[in-house]
Amino acid sequence: MTKILALIAGIFLIGFPAWMMKEMSVPLPEYRKGGYADYVLLAYELLAVYGSVLLGIAVHVGRAKWSGQSLFPFGLFKAGMWGVLVAASAYFVAGGVYGLISYGAFDKVIGGTLWGLLAIFWGVFGALVSAGLALLFYAWRGSAGYQPPGSAGLGTPRS
Repeated sequence: MTKILALIAGIFLIGFPAWMMKEMSVPLPEYRKGGYADYVLLAYELLAVYGSVLLGIAVHVGRAKWSGQSLFPFGLFKAGMWGVLVAASAYFVAGGVYGLISYGAFDKVIGGTLWGLLAIFWGVFGALVSAGLALLFYAWRGSAGYQPPGSAGLGTPRS
């Protein structure tokens, strides 16, 4: 029963940020231009949030397989959040440097006062997606984590 609830909560947490971003960024029908132009911002937002989380998890899984360590749901959550932190920091630094070179001010590219709001939404939505993926991992693998192939029984004491 716990795994079923974790599966349902995980699916909800993964889908909720996409639904919220669609509601916030796609204009109302009477203000739409038509075609794909209405959904370009949504595609960038989805790529930023989901891509940064999946990048962090992919790095974590790759490192775990390379070193032969087990994967745990909380480790996947932390890895997703590290991915969000690294991607957001890289975006803000690159945007700031570009604004400094092009316009002579660090904050010109993001719109002056929108840096904080963008960071908050990116962090919150990234946390929801990371938690959802960690819950899905928990529902499929269990709370004991995942042992890489060929490492079953290694490190366990014999009785």
